[in-house]
Amino acid sequence: MIELADGVYVETGYTGGNCGLIRSARGPVLIDTPLLPADGQHWLGQIESVGGGHPYAIVNTDYHPEHLLGNHLFMPARVFGHEESDKPLARYEESAAGDLPSDMVSKNPSLAGTLASIQPVRPEISVSDTVTLHLGNVEVQIIHLEGHTPASLGVYLPEHRILFAGDNVTNHEHPVAQHANSLMWLETLQRIREMDVDVIVPGTGAPGGKEMVEPLYLYLAEMRRRILELFLEGASRRECVEKVAMLDYFPVPKGQEAEVKLRRRHSIERLYTEIRVALRKRH
Repeated sequence: MIELADGVYVETGYTGGNCGLIRSARGPVLIDTPLLPADGQHWLGQIESVGGGHPYAIVNTDYHPEHLLGNHLFMPARVFGHEESDKPLARYEESAAGDLPSDMVSKNPSLAGTLASIQPVRPEISVSDTVTLHLGNVEVQIIHLEGHTPASLGVYLPEHRILFAGDNVTNHEHPVAQHANSLMWLETLQRIREMDVDVIVPGTGAPGGKEMVEPLYLYLAEMRRRILELFLEGASRRECVEKVAMLDYFPVPKGQEAEVKLRRRHSIERLYTEIRVALRKRH
């Protein structure tokens, strides 16, 4: 667990992604919850170790299971999510395991069964644009940052100039764009560039500054450019997957080669569909 500022923490060691903690006079505000039950129990202990007490609220930065499947361990608490997250979350009433990265399940076959038994606690408070929580000693802004998904949220602390950006920001790693709107994502990254922010907490990996934004912006813009060029030449979606490349833009961790290749393929397929739909609407 890293203390980013007085009373503001991030845990970067859990399977699935980062979890944040903001101490407040009303109780802790949590940004996402751990995917694995063992990590959730550990996070409860970490919260207690800094005198947090029982959580006041949880903000789920998007509707993917690695951000919210652990909510049940922290109840009762107010759960915030974007209003567009309700429909995608409805399918988790049967099982969230189908939306987990394939390598995560293949490396631990019992994981899917364990997670399938968890009944997800879905957000009860919908955010459409911005919600500001005035919690005595701290102001917490929950802001809609469309891009990685239509329902992505960020958590901004103006006093500390800290932004929990969720999966809209990656720290020099290949992003997940399977459910993305790439044009809105580029707009969101430009918006983050212009914010009064010193520290950005990405969805996974170490916190950093705005230097993380530029490589990701260039990656998405270049991927769009290559796909558009191939599309206009008559290339199929499969041909784009074969020709766009992009694997050399960010390092690929040892042992994650197959997952990163699959992530890149899904991203290219998503952007291909996005470009095809947009061009058809023009004509």
